[in-house]
Formats: sequence, C-alpha cells, structure tokens
Amino acid sequence: MAYQRVEVLTGTERRRSYTPAEKARMVEEAFRPGVVVTEAARRLGVHESLLYRWRDLMKVGESSVAEPPSFVAVTITPEPSVTEPPVVEPPEPLPLPATPATRPAILEVILPSGARLRLEGPVDPTLAAAVIGALA
Repeated sequence: MAYQRVEVLTGTERRRSYTPAEKARMVEEAFRPGVVVTEAARRLGVHESLLYRWRDLMKVGESSVAEPPSFVAVTITPEPSVTEPPVVEPPEPLPLPATPATRPAILEVILPSGARLRLEGPVDPTLAAAVIGALA
C-alpha cells in the first residue's frame, strides 16, 4: 500500500481542525451511493470514525457542523398599568369524588389439610403470606 500524500504538521497543535463546510463536503463525498467509506476516509486523510461521527452530528444538528443559530428580533412592550387590583372570587370547594359501590375484597384459601382461611377487606399481602405460611 502506497500513500499518495504526505502532510507535515509543524507547531504545537497536533490536531487538524476542519470548518463546518469542509466537514459537510467530506461527509457528502464519503456517503455517496457506491462509495466505500474506508477508501474515502483514506483519500480524504481522516479516520473513518470521524466521518461517521460528523454524519451522526449532522443528523441530530447538535454540533459545530450545523449552521449556528441566527438571532431573532424581540420587541419589548411596556406592561399595562393597573389602577385597581383585580377582584378574585373565592373558589368554591370541590365536590368529594363519588365512591364506587364496590364490595370488599375477599381472599379465600383452602389449604391441603382441608383448613379454610378467609380474609375480607383490605389485607396487607405480606401479612397474608405470613399467615398462610404459618398454617401450611
């Protein structure tokens, strides 16, 4: 394998930086139909993981690759002057929710010994398990 280009980096900065336009051009070139990303990355002089990362960031739009947001015009208007405080009616109490006419829960267990255990109303599941365990 022979490299066609040699790039000498001078100075203290080791990483190359690309403008958003350069990143977009490289991603567009690397992900054209029929292009192998690894070959395109080698030809462009970047690692293929960068191309995938730039592409994902362009999809989301959360990177320096996307165009910076523009300013929106804002108009500030003075608050209208209030001479009298508004009259607030006291709220009426909320009606109580209607309780559904349900029968209490009944749990009936017939143990292998023939003994019956019947629990009515709200029962703590931990207590019920302990009672059944003690009787079994």
